[in-house]
Amino acid sequence: MIPTTPAAAAHTATPADHNECVGTLITLQEWAELRGRSYGSIRNNWTGREGFPTPKKKRPPTGKGTPAPEYDSDELDTFAQRWEAANRPAPFPMPEEPEEFRTLGAIARLLGVDGKTVTQYRAILDAEVEHQPRGARRVYRTRGVVDVLNNRPGMGMARPHLQQHE
Repeated sequence: MIPTTPAAAAHTATPADHNECVGTLITLQEWAELRGRSYGSIRNNWTGREGFPTPKKKRPPTGKGTPAPEYDSDELDTFAQRWEAANRPAPFPMPEEPEEFRTLGAIARLLGVDGKTVTQYRAILDAEVEHQPRGARRVYRTRGVVDVLNNRPGMGMARPHLQQHE
């Protein structure tokens, strides 16, 4: 007679805990939103890099769709720290007379960069840096502008002035 039920001895081993030493499982898009990062930049610039974490499993799809890969959030955080350290924008030296008010174009010339490098942050500069209207031009305290530029988040970070509001 062939037994149809497995012997009890075959089930004495404890099941392996596949989540041991793993942080929260999360999709790249969810992780990007939680960390204030651009999902598109992560998908396009990070996923193929050496050392990027591998997906742990696929999330079951809801409805019709491709199952999203889930990653260990701790591994993503570790990779992000290494990425930021290697890709952070180089800081600008503080120019002479940093308390002087100048146009953004003049500050860009002092720093030796194209004007767009500075003016692309106008919304942030307006909110965070002391400035004054002078006729058709607006002038900013040089120190404030350089401080904001030196604290830029770098590649792959969502910029508050570019985020869509719901």
